[in-house]
Amino acid sequence: MARNSLDVHSFFTLLLPPIVIYYTLAALLCLPRTRLLRLALLPPSLILAYRAASSLDLSYGNDRLVYLNKGLVLAMTSLCFRAIIWAMSREPYKRLQAVNESASSKTKLFLDASDLAFGLRGIGRNWSRGLHIPQETRPLSSKMAFVSWTLLSLCVHIPLLDLMHYTVQSFGPNTFGTVKGGSIFDDDLPPITRYARSTFISFISGIVVYCAIRVSYDFSTIIGVLVLNQLPIQWPKVFDSPWKASSLSDFWAKRWHQLFRHFFIGIGSVPLYCAFGRVGSVLGAFLVSGLLHYVGLFGLGNGSDIMGMVGFFLLMGCGVLLEALWKKITGQRVGGWSGRIWTMVWLLGWSNLLVDAWARKGLIGALFIPDSQRLPVKLFGPLQTS
Repeated sequence: MARNSLDVHSFFTLLLPPIVIYYTLAALLCLPRTRLLRLALLPPSLILAYRAASSLDLSYGNDRLVYLNKGLVLAMTSLCFRAIIWAMSREPYKRLQAVNESASSKTKLFLDASDLAFGLRGIGRNWSRGLHIPQETRPLSSKMAFVSWTLLSLCVHIPLLDLMHYTVQSFGPNTFGTVKGGSIFDDDLPPITRYARSTFISFISGIVVYCAIRVSYDFSTIIGVLVLNQLPIQWPKVFDSPWKASSLSDFWAKRWHQLFRHFFIGIGSVPLYCAFGRVGSVLGAFLVSGLLHYVGLFGLGNGSDIMGMVGFFLLMGCGVLLEALWKKITGQRVGGWSGRIWTMVWLLGWSNLLVDAWARKGLIGALFIPDSQRLPVKLFGPLQTS
C-alpha cells in the first residue's frame, strides 16, 4: 500500500481522527455510566488507528528516517490496546488524590482526560496500583532546578546515544549498519568468536535503546513541566538503574521502564491468568509485549520477525517462571551477585534474537542525527558504506 507523506491534508484526515477518538475515550472513562458509549466508539477507534498506521509516511521517502514509521505503528498499536481496555472497563478511572480543586468541572475533565491520554503509567490513579515508582534523585524543590537536572541528563544521554549507535553501526558498515540491513552473525567467524561478537553488539544495542528512551522521556518531561505547568512529581524517573537488577523479575517488573505495563497486564496477563493460572499470567504479559514489538517492526516496510520479537519476550517470561520454580524448590528467591549474573546471561544470550531481527530489517542503519552533526563522525570519520 502506498503511503501518504504527512502534510496538512493527511494530518487532518489520517493522523488527527484516531487521536481525537482516543482522547474522547479518555474523557468518557473519567465519567460514570459511559461504558456503552465507549464500547460503541471502540470499532471506529481501531479502524482509524489502523488506517493511520498503514497509510502515513513520516520519513518523507528518506530510507534512513523510516524508523519514524515504526514509531507511528508502535504508537497506533498502543492506542488500540489502551482503547480496548478503556472500552471494557466497568468503572471510571479516578485519581487517588484530588487535584485542581478550584478548577471548574469542565477544566477538571479536560485535565483528567489529558493526564489519562498522555500519562502512560497512570501515576496517582486507581488503575495503576502495584506500579513501581523509582526513587527520585532530582531536586523537587523548584521546577527550574528539576528541569535543569533533566537538561543535564539530555546533555549526557544524547551524545552517549550517538556514540553507542555509531559503535554498533561500525561492526557492519556495509550490512546492518545501512538501511538495507544484514545479520549480526558473521558466518566467516568460528562459532565462539561469532557469538561473542553478536552478543557484544546486542549489549551495545541495549544501551542505545536505553538512551533513546531516556532522551524521549526527558524531552517530554521538560515539555510537561514548563509548557503544561505540571508538577515535577508527575514525572518520576522512567528507569530504575536496570544494570542493578538481581533477577529477571526485578528487571522487568521494576527496573526497566513500565510505560506499557497497564495493557500488558490488562490484555495479556489477566485474561491468560483466568485460563492458565500463574503461567498464563506471566507469559500473557510478555506475549503482548512481543506482539507490540512484532507489529511495530512492520513500520520499517520490510516485514517483521516473529521469533526475534515474540520469541525473545516469551523467553523472558520463561526465565521469570524458572525463577519462580527455583524459589519453589529451594525456598529462596533469585538474587545477589549470582542473580545478577543469571539475569545478564539470560538477557544478553537471547537478546541476540531481538537485535538480529532489528539488524536484518534495517533499523540499526537508521539516522537519528545527521552525519554532518554527529560527534563520532567528526572524531573517527564517516562509516564506509557502499
